[in-house]
Amino acid sequence: MRAGLLAALLGAGGAAAPAAASTPEAWAQLFRAAEAACLAATGLAEARVEGAPVDFSAHVLVLVRGRWPQPHMTGAPPAAFACLYAKADGSAEAHERRLP
Repeated sequence: MRAGLLAALLGAGGAAAPAAASTPEAWAQLFRAAEAACLAATGLAEARVEGAPVDFSAHVLVLVRGRWPQPHMTGAPPAAFACLYAKADGSAEAHERRLP
């Protein structure tokens, strides 16, 4: 189910309409929490968020790029992950993006 949702989100190019925010501070806090959880969920070294988080009704989509931490992956192209942060429980699930 999540894989299908993730594919749909990535296929849509993140073109979802944002919901109304309660306050700018609340949005900033939500996005900081989502970014921190997603950076940790990837397990990448030198991980960084790409672009702005995308808000959906129950999740926040965060795109992350970094390098693989395993020594045998030295020199490999950067890894790219899409991560869904669940607003309800603060969990994050990250999956590698394999783009052509």
